[in-house]
This record gives sequence, C-alpha cells and structure tokens, in this order.
Amino acid sequence: MTLWVDIDDLLFHLLHHSRPSGIQRVVFEICAALRELRSHDVQFVRRGADSADPRGFRTVDWSSVETLFRQIMEGSSASKGSFRSAGSFPVAPPIDKVASQDVLSTFLQAESWALKELVTVPRALGHFALDLGRAKMQERQQEKPSAQYDEGTKLADAAQPGDVFLTLGAPWHHANYVQSIRWMRDELRMSFGMLMHDLVPVRHPEWCDRGIIITFKAWHSAILPLADMIFANSDATARDVQSYLAEQDVGTHVTVQTVPLGTGFGLADAPMAPEPIVREPYVLFVSTIEARKNHALLFRVWRRMLEEMSAENVPTLVFAGREGWLVSDLMQQLENAEWLDGKIRFIQNPTDAELRRLYADCSFTIFPSFFEGWGLPVTESLSMGRPCLASETTSIPEAGGQLSRYFNPDNINEAYPLIRKTIEDTEGLKAWTEQVRSEFQPVPWTESAKAILKFIS
Repeated sequence: MTLWVDIDDLLFHLLHHSRPSGIQRVVFEICAALRELRSHDVQFVRRGADSADPRGFRTVDWSSVETLFRQIMEGSSASKGSFRSAGSFPVAPPIDKVASQDVLSTFLQAESWALKELVTVPRALGHFALDLGRAKMQERQQEKPSAQYDEGTKLADAAQPGDVFLTLGAPWHHANYVQSIRWMRDELRMSFGMLMHDLVPVRHPEWCDRGIIITFKAWHSAILPLADMIFANSDATARDVQSYLAEQDVGTHVTVQTVPLGTGFGLADAPMAPEPIVREPYVLFVSTIEARKNHALLFRVWRRMLEEMSAENVPTLVFAGREGWLVSDLMQQLENAEWLDGKIRFIQNPTDAELRRLYADCSFTIFPSFFEGWGLPVTESLSMGRPCLASETTSIPEAGGQLSRYFNPDNINEAYPLIRKTIEDTEGLKAWTEQVRSEFQPVPWTESAKAILKFIS
C-alpha cells in the first residue's frame, strides 16, 4: 500500500508568499515526518500544468520541496519585521511583503464578491464572475517558476487499488476537487483521507469573510461524504467534526481520529536576532490580528491596568503577527488611543529570528483566542520556556496542558485579575517559568506521522 499525499496547496502557498502560514507549516512537518518514517511507500503529488484537469495529479520529488521550503525560510529570515506603535502608523505593509502578492487570497476575494452577488445578479453573470476568477488564478499559476512544472509520473499510472490519497492542507480553491476524489475512488480504487484543522467558518461565521464561509461549506459538504478516513488536529476538533457529520447527515459513518500535533516549527533551533526588539519589560501575544483572536480583550485589560496602576509598573503589550480581517475598528481605536501611549506595540510580520528573540525577552505570553483548532502559539511559547496565560475554550487547554493557566476569553473580570496578578507576582512568575522550562516535553512531528500511518495501516 502506498500513501499519496497531496501537497499542491503547500507548493502554491510557498511559491506565492514570503513565508508559510500555520497550516502550511503543519503540512510540511507532517509530510517530512511521513517521509522519514516510510520513505519507501510515501509519495507526494501535485496537480500538473493543467490545473483544471481533475485527473492531472503527478508525483513530486520531496527533496525539491524541502529545498524550496528552506530557501523561502532563509529568505524570510533575512527580512525585517516592521514596527508599529504610538507615533508610527504605516498605511501599507512593507514593500517586500507586497511584492509576494497572495494570489489565493486575491482569488478568494474575487470569488467572495461573486458569490455574494449571486443573490442579486443573474445566475449566468454570477457564474461568469466565478469562472473569470478561476481563469485569473490559472493564469497566475502558469506564471510560476518553471521548476514547479517539472512533470513527474502520472498518479493514474502509478497508483494501485488499495492505495490511500491523503489531503493534509486546505485545497478549497479547487472547484473540481470532488471530481478528482471521485475519480480516484471509483476508477483507481483508492481510499481517501483528510485532515481537518477546524470548523471556524461553520461554527462562527461572524469571524470570517463571507466568501470563505460559502466556499468552505460547499467544499466540505461535497468532500466529507467521500472520506474513508478523517483526521483532526485535536480532540476538540475531532468532537466538533464528528458532531458536524451527524448534524449535516452527510452520509458517512467515519469515526474522526485525533492526530497529535508536533511542537512548534523548530523555532528553538533557529538563529536569534542579536539585538532586543523591545527593550522594556513586555508581555507577548503571537497571532494574526483578527476578530477571533480577541486582541480587543487585551486592549481593554491594558487600558484598565493603566487606569489603576502606575504606568511604570505596567509592562508593554506586544502584538506579533500581521493584520488580518474584521479588525478595522480595533485598529482605528488603537490609533485613536495612540496605542495607549506606546504601552501596546505591533511587530508586523516578524521573522523566525525576530520571533525567537521576542520569546526570549518577554516576561510571559498570552493567548485569549475565542476558538482554535489546536493552539500552536501556546505550545510554541512553552517550548521556548515561556509561561502562557490562555483562553479556556475549544482545544487550547489541550495545547497548553497543566503548564498553562486559563481564563474565560469572554469575561474581562476574570481575565484582568489573572493577568495583573501574573505581572505583579514576580517571584511566582519566576517559579512558573522554571517549572515550564523543566517540565515541558515537546512532541516530535514523527508522533503525528505515526498516528496517521497506524490508522491507515
């Protein structure tokens, strides 16, 4: 039995972004671990030059993917994250970030517009808009570096009955993915497995772009009935997906299997920026700024601390990440408040070297997200020897275990005293930090791969 892993969306992301996102890093690490454990019967595939062909999957040499990933990570490490705080309000991302235009996001925005307009424009015109968006994406794909189109062996010629086709990423932008899976199951007699990262667009659509909601629901309603095996990145996600399957009556009786995620992405082994990025004491929040991540709660907490405490006793709050969607009001509020006179700072798009430095120099980290599929920043913080105050919701307590401390992300009256106590109890924080450093046990990515291989076998 051969395991065929679809890495098309991983390659697409690597070729059109300045650095991989969380899902792409998870996919890369699991793929690398699968290859390490079973190099003889794990193969990787992507779509051929004609991305519109649902049968066009071809093999990819994994070493070339690793080389591309390393080149991108080394390149992103050379760039500098931009800084934002009181008195410094850039109106656009850095030039080097703009140059790597996110083609997928551009397409999804166009598709979002088209899907929303379907309710008010003639059906034919709506479909024309969708077709135009997909055609534009295919044009961009044809402009990719030629190395991506080195044609490997056709999946149709190499796969055998009983083989498994595994999707680890998020290929929702492929309108013909259902056709591909049906072809593999019906004609090639392969089994199909997929990894679910979360159900945010379904469970909390208020935190998502409308186009993403429609695309996500439509794609999953068509794909899930075809799945012979479904994996999830946490017990919480597994329960959520299992409930969703029953609620939607998708016609499958598959039991969702949890795959333990590895710890971080090798940040502890990355080079560290030589100079401090923030020189005063600070608390770190690593995340894209978006509504779901709940930055607004911390804005309120820090404003209250500044009202009740001397400013010199209130550490700086550092947001590290990028600006996402549905936060224009929050960003305007922060600017109107002059980022609480510099007590809140925003490090945009930090490199791995800068991120490692931020972890090394912070007092502790905080993660107040409303909803997560896992909670990678929590385990990353612990792996870097830094305690984490985190939300008690969804999968986050799984990620943080007994070494993190938790609060209700909807309740400022619960979050505020816990955060303030952690800041003021310096001896307690020191003891907690030592406990994290001595007791945290990282999970290797090979454990993720083993869980998948065990179930498939």
